[in-house]
Amino acid sequence: MDAEKDFKTIITETLDLKNINHEKLSQLTGIPKHYILAIENSDISKLPALPYVRGYIKKISEVLLLNQDELWQSYEKALEHKRSGAFDKLPSNRFLIKRINKKTAIFITLAILALIFLSINYKNLFGSANIEITNPGNNLIAVSNAQYILTGKINPKDKLTINNVEVLTDFSGNFQFPYDLQPGLNTIEFRAKKILGKETIEKRQILYQPPAL
Repeated sequence: MDAEKDFKTIITETLDLKNINHEKLSQLTGIPKHYILAIENSDISKLPALPYVRGYIKKISEVLLLNQDELWQSYEKALEHKRSGAFDKLPSNRFLIKRINKKTAIFITLAILALIFLSINYKNLFGSANIEITNPGNNLIAVSNAQYILTGKINPKDKLTINNVEVLTDFSGNFQFPYDLQPGLNTIEFRAKKILGKETIEKRQILYQPPAL
């Protein structure tokens, strides 16, 4: 066997010399044709584990009357040559992270920022809103004035309505709302709601008794 020739050349020339094609070699060795072609081209991606390949090369050497050890050494050189980059990309390239295009990079960045924002503001966005009603302080009171000032506090990021009328708060969440009472029992409904969270409802009753004339 010519030591200067590469593995593929040795196989190709030997097959031509003995007038044997790949299909015939497959029949003589019992090795599937696609494995023979992969071995000839040192295509390890299409081959089983190396010990099996060594067994195949042993059978090939026996059929073609080649020195088994020399043929195996030639095959190992072909593998080394391929891994070094002569027939394929550099091995390091196989482990490099593929470059991400600009749109994907922007999407990933925005997704990460969104997750960070949600983790920080989860309670403000999804939790239950709180209402602190300071006036009236009790669930039921009686007054003699037609107008009553409703006061209290919520999270300034939450939305507040009093009897379905939206009420604005100051920067700290404090609110004051003058409410015109009707003679008799007045039910006041306070609703506070987070942007994406649950709504909290509190009710107070004010009995308005106009002074006798």
